Amino acid sequence: MVDCLQAVCAQADDETEVIVASGIEPPGDLMARFPRARWRLLGKGLLVPQLWARGMAEARGRFVAITTAHFTPAADWVDTIRRAHARSGSAGIGGRIDPPRAGSAVDWATYFLRYSNYLAQDREETVTDIAGDNASYERTALEAHRDAIREGFWEPDFHRLLFAEGRTLTFVPAMRLTQRSSYPFAAFCRQRLHHGRQFGSARVSGKGWVTRLLRVASAPLIPGVFLAKIVSRVVRSRRDLGPFLVSSPILLAFLLSWVTGEVWGYLSRPGFLATGSQRPQGEIT
Repeated sequence: MVDCLQAVCAQADDETEVIVASGIEPPGDLMARFPRARWRLLGKGLLVPQLWARGMAEARGRFVAITTAHFTPAADWVDTIRRAHARSGSAGIGGRIDPPRAGSAVDWATYFLRYSNYLAQDREETVTDIAGDNASYERTALEAHRDAIREGFWEPDFHRLLFAEGRTLTFVPAMRLTQRSSYPFAAFCRQRLHHGRQFGSARVSGKGWVTRLLRVASAPLIPGVFLAKIVSRVVRSRRDLGPFLVSSPILLAFLLSWVTGEVWGYLSRPGFLATGSQRPQGEIT
């Protein structure tokens, strides 16, 4: 968290606000070391999208950028965001996430799972998805859907609302941050389980049990499909093949955790919304 806060606060000027939505009490004198940051201690048990939603609701700037404590923004991150919004006209922009060069196999598995779809993107262009860990949105676009994101900012759901309005997303490769760490293996498995459960439940919302059971029957195919996509991206990018091979068993475990959660969501009662703890660090918006 320290590296992330140092990088963000060093770039903050009088027009920038730094809001830290945290699920834990900050250690030591961390709050005193970063007086520019506005801390919101929200208690344990909240998912990252829920922490993001709380922080974003308090933001008053024209643009609202989000990331998490496991990443270090580049030295020009704030300025790049401002300039990109000015020229793109998109409701949301997202940037590159550089890999954890000195990271563990768990760190690399997390990277390939979450961010491999950006490996081949090297130019600024309109896209259908951006990662919430390195994203910025027009505040007016967020406020237009305040009720939809009040309980949690789930990027895919919000992006669908934008697309329905004819709005766009832009990938900006100059908007960079670096993954410095990830979660412990067991903690990230739990995180995947909870997110998979939420996704599965949302996917069959309003559907009957026949649809739910058909989804369950096809679920064993999901890890293979996802793994094949990730392998294809790594091969096409010609980047980091060694770390991928080393981390692939852990990556498979993460995929199995997700599909287990997804099946759980398919079989949950209608109206279910996943809850559970994850990401013990603070989240920065």
